[in-house]
Formats: sequence, structure tokens, C-alpha cells
Amino acid sequence: MKKINVVLVAVAAGLFVQGCAGPSKMIGSQRIVERMPSREPEWKSLSQWEKKDQLYFVGAVMNVSDMALGFREAKAEAEKKIAEQIKERIRTEFGKAVEGQNIDNQLGVYVKDVIVKVSENVPVSGIAENERFTERYEETTGFGIKYGYNCFVLLALHRADYLEARKNVLEGAVEQAKREKNIKAEESLKAAFEKLED
Repeated sequence: MKKINVVLVAVAAGLFVQGCAGPSKMIGSQRIVERMPSREPEWKSLSQWEKKDQLYFVGAVMNVSDMALGFREAKAEAEKKIAEQIKERIRTEFGKAVEGQNIDNQLGVYVKDVIVKVSENVPVSGIAENERFTERYEETTGFGIKYGYNCFVLLALHRADYLEARKNVLEGAVEQAKREKNIKAEESLKAAFEKLED
């Protein structure tokens, strides 16, 4: 009986000492230990926006072990956003312009389909990296502390480059309508382009 009491007292004492040593860090908890540059940029939490004649896109990759790889992946994500946004804007702008022409429904559907198809592979030039930002963090694991990075890249595209991409889509769509000998669609595409704003 005395042996059991001694063991229980020893376990209780060990738990008491551990509790007095201060709160232990939770496994999986992270703490930022370094920022580069040291000041966190305002754009970090944004996705995309437009200011004056520039379109801005943010790519972010979290929890990577290699900073250089993190920046490459963040840049690729921002470039993907640019491609998706350009396609969406072109389709929306042309769609509105075509709807305002009062053409028959079948022709309207054909013209929009051509725009969608051609815009899928529209080349976009002029993308420039504006800024980059990274956070180095430490994370508590069951085996100790490990370090990693959160990487952010800000890309910019001038409106003139967007307009060039839009023009390329029109030219590709007109070429397809010509190949298919659809004169009405060709005329509709050209008329829609003339309505678009610069």
C-alpha cells in the first residue's frame, strides 16, 4: 500500500511541477519570427484591384519550406488570376456589346461562343512583378520547432496590355468566323468591337 501511495505522490508532484513551468506551446501553433521587408504591405490581404491605368493581382502561398519555391508558386498563382480575369472581362464586355445589337438569338449565341473559345488561349504580355513579401514563421511540432514561409507576390498589368489582349481575341474570333464563312458573325464581331471603350 505504501508503494502505491509513493508512486501516486511522485506522479502528482511531476504534474504539479510541469504545470508551474508555464504554458506549453500547442502542437501546430505558429508564430511569425521575421518579415521581409519588415513592414507588412497593405496589399497582402487583397486579391485584385484596379487603380488608374494599372490592374493589380496578388498571389499567395502559405506554409512552404523553401522561400524561392514559395515565390515561384505565388507568382504562378497571380499569373493564373490575371489569365482568368482577362478572359472574364473580355467575355463580359463583348457579351454586353453583342446584346445591344438586336441580332437574332442563334447568331448571338454563336458570336459569344466564338469569343469564349478564342479567349481561352489569349496571350497576355506586359505582366510585371511590382513587389514581393514573405513571412518566416516557427511552428511547434511533436518533435520540436520547424520553420517555414508564407510568400506573397504583387503583379501589375497596364490597361494598354489588356486592350491589346482584347484586340487579339477580336482578331482571332473574326478569323474563325471567316473560316466558317459566317459573314453575319464577322460583321457582328466588328460592330461589337467598335462599341467597346478604350
